[in-house]
Amino acid sequence: MAYKPLPIKEVELDCLLLDLENYRIPTRRENQESALKYLFASEDVIGAMRSILTNGYFDNEVPIVMPASESEGNQAYIVLEGNRRVSALKALRNPMIIPGHAKEIQSLAKRYAVEVQGLPTRIRVLVAPDRATAAPHVARLHTGVSKKRWSLDQQATFYYSLLDEETSVDAVKAQYPDVKVARFIQMAVMRRFLNAVRFKDPSLRGYVAGDELKMSSFEYAYKKADIAKLIGVEFDSNGLFLPIGATPERTAEKLTESNIVVLERILSDFRSGRLNTRSPELKVSDERYYSFVLELKALIESPVSAPKSSETAIREGCARNTESKANEPEDAVKMDDSSSSRFASNDDDKDSRQNNSSVGSNRRGPNHPKTKDKLDLSGLDYSNAPVGLKYRYMELRKVSISDLPIAAAVLLRTVLETTIKARFENGDESAKGELSQVFGLVKSAYGKDKALMSSINGIGSGNAQKAGSIKWFNWLSHGLDATVQADDVRQAWMVVNPLLRRLLQSLPGTPPTKS
Repeated sequence: MAYKPLPIKEVELDCLLLDLENYRIPTRRENQESALKYLFASEDVIGAMRSILTNGYFDNEVPIVMPASESEGNQAYIVLEGNRRVSALKALRNPMIIPGHAKEIQSLAKRYAVEVQGLPTRIRVLVAPDRATAAPHVARLHTGVSKKRWSLDQQATFYYSLLDEETSVDAVKAQYPDVKVARFIQMAVMRRFLNAVRFKDPSLRGYVAGDELKMSSFEYAYKKADIAKLIGVEFDSNGLFLPIGATPERTAEKLTESNIVVLERILSDFRSGRLNTRSPELKVSDERYYSFVLELKALIESPVSAPKSSETAIREGCARNTESKANEPEDAVKMDDSSSSRFASNDDDKDSRQNNSSVGSNRRGPNHPKTKDKLDLSGLDYSNAPVGLKYRYMELRKVSISDLPIAAAVLLRTVLETTIKARFENGDESAKGELSQVFGLVKSAYGKDKALMSSINGIGSGNAQKAGSIKWFNWLSHGLDATVQADDVRQAWMVVNPLLRRLLQSLPGTPPTKS
């Protein structure tokens, strides 16, 4: 390739615009302010300031720019390389361009007042006619060892940006023969795809748009054909979506509700740490992988057979909700192990149920709250809960309290704690810590509510023997000799249920209840 020197020009700082498609930023920013905020949050611009103030501003490595569009200003340039340094210089001259860090910058500027006065208002830049011409120069800086290497996500964004109507993946491969271009293209495609998905859980939108989710980790999931199909995507050999010509945004638009449910489950597991690059569920050689795939398939298949809308099916654990029908037996109900009638024939069982319902009978039927094998979650609307909390409710409604009383009680404790955290997530006080800590927020918010007084007093009771109290939950979770019976779990549920109902009604995004 013939050497073509790029001209060097001296430009006013005010004429330099941050690159909204900067490779340091995983998803495109909407404006200069947004790009600046991201760089300050993720790229240690404050550190660059300290370096400039301590060592001076050196232009041995000048920023690389290209002319901005007419709408952005005839004399303006977009900074393709050097956004961090340019941001540092701009903010030192005017801390108010980044209000969230203004006090910190002002303090730094006061300490180095003399140095700040000597900072340039015009700097030398290398001017490329367009992004394509600048690309090889920028790539050499960050894929070699002379500068801080881009992350894999940043490199992926760079290589994907080279594609256009005239530049194919094969052309990029030819230009960078030592780079696994297809892998980077696939990473960038998935990032853009995730950013366009209409998640039901709003917290996931921020998670996939930031740098917390690493594509180098998430690829352990989406590179598996079984999992990719369940989330509604398919790749060609170059990492692009199939069918040919499908964009990440169009692919996201065509997702079914079931695809989104599976995707939210996987992303939530990555966010919580349940899934990572070492998880056996993501290794085809491990039998747990196939169990995991079947589990994901169940999330898709169950709503199809359910006679309710997809949202309702998800909310109710993708099962028929007959629990609220007092006169109907629960599906697949388990009788008390102590009762020999559980081995009776169908006719005998029918007669038994009739006898149980007769006047003057002391025996309770299988759907009575005090004998039911599963907790009655009817009336609890967790449709607006974060996806991880939804799954906790879905599992809680399925667990057998006769067969697994300890598991049911521990899960109930988790449901209580996470529901409190979800309720107060966006409040003035942060809901952090264990159950005993976050319960203080409950008492502050609802302590004077007469309808909840019994529930709050029961949970806050200092009696470790009282089922449903914090001390009881803690004893059960940590006590080596702790044991419980199904009746204990039922009693705990009677204590906790009213508070859970109220907390769910107050979750962010939940419409007010009709009086």
